[in-house]
Amino acid sequence: MGKELGGASRTERKAEAVIVPPAEAQGEMLNALELVAVRGTDVIGVRHLLEGGQAWVGQSPDSIARMSMGEWGGHASVIAEASGGRFVLHVPPRARARMHGSDGLGRLAIGPVDIEVEEGDRTVVVMGQVQIRARVVPVEVSAPLSTRVPGEAKRWIAVMGALYITALALCAMIAPSRPSTLDSGLRRAVDTTLERTVAQLGPEQGGG
Repeated sequence: MGKELGGASRTERKAEAVIVPPAEAQGEMLNALELVAVRGTDVIGVRHLLEGGQAWVGQSPDSIARMSMGEWGGHASVIAEASGGRFVLHVPPRARARMHGSDGLGRLAIGPVDIEVEEGDRTVVVMGQVQIRARVVPVEVSAPLSTRVPGEAKRWIAVMGALYITALALCAMIAPSRPSTLDSGLRRAVDTTLERTVAQLGPEQGGG
């Protein structure tokens, strides 16, 4: 059995690599309940539960291990959840569980029973050929990336704004219902906008 679990552990490390965020993404480190469903040496499902998360076993769309539950209650059930800052395994009826705590001592249990998993604990729920391995691991939750507008884009936005205001001024001049000359306030606004645009573009053009 030890050899079998060792093989599953090697596969599990590959699965963990999938959830590692990019190095440039800075986020918050949180504890999560890691669940790895194994059939023989094959990993058939992986979950990392944060607060409010659940994992199922049985014939359910969200199941971590789709399997017949005839011997363990007869229907799909929640195998684990994270709630209230606690990580809890719900061992189905007649399923077996092996626990190895941070104290190094091993314990056995038969469901139905609830087992709280803490940091340093390793727990395995055995349901026939399927095993659900559980432990608490830190995961990085990526922070939202800030939206940055490049300096060049800002300059082009300023230019487009100036052109838009100029176009409005020209429309005001040629419209029959408008006077042929610009209002003094509008003229000052156009002149100010154009001066700011030229000032922004000046260093860029001078450096080229």
